[in-house]
Amino acid sequence: MKPIKVEDEEIKKAVNSGESYLQIGNRKFLLFEVEQIKEPNVYEVSEPEEERKLLEALEDENPVLSEEEINKMLDDHL
Repeated sequence: MKPIKVEDEEIKKAVNSGESYLQIGNRKFLLFEVEQIKEPNVYEVSEPEEERKLLEALEDENPVLSEEEINKMLDDHL
């Protein structure tokens, strides 16, 4: 799992706002901080509220997008 480094100030401000979701177009993305990634696709959630939000997001419809698709969506909406 490779993180996407974000340098855009508007996106950084939105992520640091404290809100739980980021909306791009009609789609919403759950934000949560990852302290460390020990192995791909394994997440350790340390706070009950984060665990609740993560489970809620996983139960919703979440199509898998490629990094290229994500970057295109970000470029189109900024």
